[in-house]
Amino acid sequence: MGGVNSDRAQKQDREGMVKRSRVVKIIEVYGVLVTLSLIWGLAFVAIKILEPMISPVNLTLLRWFVAGAAFLILLPIFGRSKVPVEKGDLPRLLIVSFANVVAYHLTLNYSEGSIDVGLATLLVAMGPIFIVAISALLLRERHGRMIYLAILLAFAGALILFFGTVKTAGSSTIPGILEGIGTALSYAVFAVFSKPLVQKFGARAFTIWVGLIGTAMLLPLLSGSFVSQVLRLPMSGWIAILYLSLLSTVLGYMLFYTMIEKGGVAKVSIQLYLIPVVGVAGGALFLGESVTAYTILGGAVMLIAVGLTTVKSKFPMIKRKAAE
Repeated sequence: MGGVNSDRAQKQDREGMVKRSRVVKIIEVYGVLVTLSLIWGLAFVAIKILEPMISPVNLTLLRWFVAGAAFLILLPIFGRSKVPVEKGDLPRLLIVSFANVVAYHLTLNYSEGSIDVGLATLLVAMGPIFIVAISALLLRERHGRMIYLAILLAFAGALILFFGTVKTAGSSTIPGILEGIGTALSYAVFAVFSKPLVQKFGARAFTIWVGLIGTAMLLPLLSGSFVSQVLRLPMSGWIAILYLSLLSTVLGYMLFYTMIEKGGVAKVSIQLYLIPVVGVAGGALFLGESVTAYTILGGAVMLIAVGLTTVKSKFPMIKRKAAE
C-alpha cells in the first residue's frame, strides 16, 4: 500500500513539474512576443520621425549599413550554420533576403512618407492573409471556407481604411496605402520561404546571412545624396537610426527567426495583433496623430480577419498546434 502511495506521489510530482515547465515556457514565449511587438511597433514611429530628415532609399541604406556592421561583428561568433549551404538552398535564400531587406523596408519607408504610423501598422498586419494566399497559389495548400471569409473581411477592412484615409487626408495617401500593402506582401514572402532554411541552418546564422546578403543587394541604390543626408542628420536622427538598426533589425530579427526555428511561427503571427496597438498608441503619443473612426472600424475588421486566418488555417506557418 505504501508503495502505491509513493508511486502516486511521484507521478503527481512529475505532472506538477511538467505543468510548471509548460507555464514557464508559455511565459517565455509570450514575453518574447510582447518585447518584439514593442520594438517593432515603435520602429514605425522612429521611421516617421526620420521621414523629413532622410529619403526612404537612404534611410533603408543607412539602417542596413549599421545593422550589417553589427552582423559582421557577430559573424565569427554566430555565423556558422548547422550544415553547409547547398546549391539548391540559394534561390530560396536570395528570395528571403530580397523580400526581408529590400522589398519590405523600401515599401515601408515609402509608405510612411504619406500615411500615419497607425495606418501603416494596420496594413502590415495583413501579412497572414498573404501567407494563406501564397500557400494556396505556390504551395497548393487547401484551405477551408473560413479562410476565404477571412480574406474577404481583410479586404473589406482595407477598403474601409483606404476610403477613410482618402476622405480625411486626400488622394495623396493612395500610394502610401498601396506601398503599405506591398510591405505586408513582402512580410508574407519571407515568412513563408524562411522556415525550412531557419530550421536547417539555425536562427542566428540565418539572420546574419540574410542581413548581409540583403544589404549587398541594396548597394546599387547608393547615390551622391546618401553622404550629404547622413552628414546632416541631427542627434535625434542618429538615435532613431541606432534604434532601428540595432534593436529593431539585429535584435528584432534574431528574436523573430529564433521563434520560427523553435516551431513558434503560429505564435509569432500573434505579434501582428499587438504591433498595430503599439503603433497607433505610439503615433498618437509621440507624433500627435489622430485616431479616426475609420481607423478603429477598419483596423478592427482587419484584425478579426487576421485572427480567423491564424486560428483556422491548415498552413503550418500559421497553424495552432493542439499541444500549444
